Amino acid sequence: MFLKNRYGAGYNFSLVKMDDCDTDALMAFVRSHVDTAKVLSNVGTEVSFQLPLDCSHLFAPMFVELDAHLARLGVLSYGISVTTLEEVFIKVAEVGDEHNQHTLQSKPTGAKPSTGYKIDANAPPVSHIAMFFIHFAALFKKRVRTARRDRKIVLFGALLPIAFIILGISILKFSALTKNDAPIRLGLGNYTLQQQTPVPVYCVADDNGWCTALAAAFSAGQVTLLPRDEYMSPTPTVFQVTYNNPPIAPSDTTGFCLKSGEQVWTRGFQQATAGQYGAYIVHGSSTTGEVGYAIAVNTSSPHAAANYKALMDQAVYQMVTKSPSATLIVHSHPLPLTAMTKTLFTTFISFATSICVVLAFCFFSASIVPYLVSEKHPTHNSKHQQLVSGVSLPAFWLANFAWDMLLFSVPCVFGLLAIYAFDITPFTGHACSTCAGTPFAALTVLFVLLGFSLISMCYCLSYIFTDASSSQTTIIMINMMLGVVLMTVSIVLDVVSSTTELNKSLKFVWRLSPLFNVGNGLNSLAIFTIRATFSRDGYVPGLTAFDTKVVGWEVTYLAVESVVFPLIAIGIDYALSFPSIKAAIMKDPQVVDAPYDVDDDVKAEEARIASGAADKDAVVMNNLRKVYKGGKVGIVQMSLALPKGECFGYLGINGAGKTSTMKILTGDVLPSKGQALLGGFDILTHQLEVRRLIGYCPQFDALIDLLTVREHLELFASIKGVPSKHICDTVKDKMDQMNLNDFEHKLAGTLSGGNKRKLSVAIALI
Repeated sequence: MFLKNRYGAGYNFSLVKMDDCDTDALMAFVRSHVDTAKVLSNVGTEVSFQLPLDCSHLFAPMFVELDAHLARLGVLSYGISVTTLEEVFIKVAEVGDEHNQHTLQSKPTGAKPSTGYKIDANAPPVSHIAMFFIHFAALFKKRVRTARRDRKIVLFGALLPIAFIILGISILKFSALTKNDAPIRLGLGNYTLQQQTPVPVYCVADDNGWCTALAAAFSAGQVTLLPRDEYMSPTPTVFQVTYNNPPIAPSDTTGFCLKSGEQVWTRGFQQATAGQYGAYIVHGSSTTGEVGYAIAVNTSSPHAAANYKALMDQAVYQMVTKSPSATLIVHSHPLPLTAMTKTLFTTFISFATSICVVLAFCFFSASIVPYLVSEKHPTHNSKHQQLVSGVSLPAFWLANFAWDMLLFSVPCVFGLLAIYAFDITPFTGHACSTCAGTPFAALTVLFVLLGFSLISMCYCLSYIFTDASSSQTTIIMINMMLGVVLMTVSIVLDVVSSTTELNKSLKFVWRLSPLFNVGNGLNSLAIFTIRATFSRDGYVPGLTAFDTKVVGWEVTYLAVESVVFPLIAIGIDYALSFPSIKAAIMKDPQVVDAPYDVDDDVKAEEARIASGAADKDAVVMNNLRKVYKGGKVGIVQMSLALPKGECFGYLGINGAGKTSTMKILTGDVLPSKGQALLGGFDILTHQLEVRRLIGYCPQFDALIDLLTVREHLELFASIKGVPSKHICDTVKDKMDQMNLNDFEHKLAGTLSGGNKRKLSVAIALI
């Protein structure tokens, strides 16, 4: 009480006036009872007085006379309240050091006041076409600014797609199948053990030690002379089997094979030697000067026969010439691949390239959907804030599409240039007599149309998500299913003869996926080349790549989808954003209310609106009602009209319907019943006109985290139609009013809760 008596301002006496109230007469009546009464405010239908604390004894006679003459004075109702502690604290603050106060209007000493920009009410409205381009430019600038600060967009929109395209081309260009084998020098140096490679030598005969001398002449390898087993008996025992019928001559072919075969088996299988790729079986005579040998090779080494042949020839040459330093150098020069063979190998490997290209654009979709989902988040709905501020849906979607196509052009152009530069034959047609005509032109059309159709399909899919983080992973998986999986299944069905016809029919359904069209189009170019090479069924010579037997159907589908998908995306948004369309397809449940009492002033307001007396008011809500799904009643029955120029405080407990009312007036939700007019325009049928008249500060801050304070104000100033030459003054004026100058270049996502609210208010005041 001490504080109230010391710093209190007295009693606050408020009266609600009727339309025919004589304000001067009412003021005179109050002062006739309390001559020191001070008028605090006289706005709209309410007038407030401040009455001193020491005049409380005068109130009773004044109230008695006021009750007796309410109609004559034009008073609907009145109330009185004593000074609150909050008002006491405010007064204490006002008498403090003004220099140390932190007010919204504080400016540096000597600062030039901002003139801002005041819209002339009589100025002709900006044309719809001009506003469309203004909105497009502002929204496109918004996308550019947010993309500069969002690393995920750069990662998924450019880097990952390019990485997968590089991977696909690398698989093709660095595959050994498409390269000519390089010449190699033959010798044991090509093996793991190199000069320690085992070289077993089995001498069939060694008269005068000539075979031993030949083995000693080897200049490479670890030479081992195998022991000779002589089978002098005509009934030898080999592999534990005695051959006695018929008798075997040890010198004939059968005897030789038996003797050498047991040695090869024992050495090669029972006692395997690491790194052994060949062995010799030598026969000859020093008397006749003839020598012969057979080479047993390990076929896991493709050059084993040639290597061991060169090794033996050098040993024979050194022994004959008696020159240990004599050497023979032998090279293998494989024949180059023919053009047809190279084209065939390239075609087979290009299937892997097709999958990598499809994967690249699967990841690109992750740069589209999360941004759209974050803008329409149910709590922080910045998209709705932009629409409420006057943005047209075509401008909103075209600006997003222009940015996404610009981003898409990075991997698209890179992929086309890489395919052309590395000359992937089925896709370029260079020096290829079996390729379809103009394949690169068809590939270019496929890639360009993919951008139009894939981006707009992602716009359609964005409506099924409410969380940006989960949408990123989900959209990648969906596009993998619609691209890679469908393409793989189609290839398998095409290979199996019993399902080939079924696959032809299924393709007409699967082509609804843009990614399947591109993947199948790339495969079709490759398959055409294979069929042409082998003259398989289905090959028709002289076809261009645009024929329906090649990629004609894919191009047609992509062209149609490039038109249909954007229309679907915008159509869905019109249905969700405009109450008149939403009301035609969505119906709220019917709920019977329990009986309740209605205050007299509420009845009077309902009667005033029903009589048409409020038709020219700025805001008119007539019998407004909202019932949510599940039967929850948000607004029971409300009739309220606000005259032009009135400052109205809309108060109530939690669940009273305040937020529901604001959402109805801004077109975010539908009324279940009743009518609402803003500036004479029905919110259901004239939503665009309504949005141009209002500034909206939602309950939860509808801000874009990656835009700064200044960028927010510039964006909404452009949306509201402020001329470009006045935008800087308008932005400065709002920052001065809300004391946001210190946070001008701070991102909205880093602001405190209080500064976010101030920014939201500044946006609403533009």
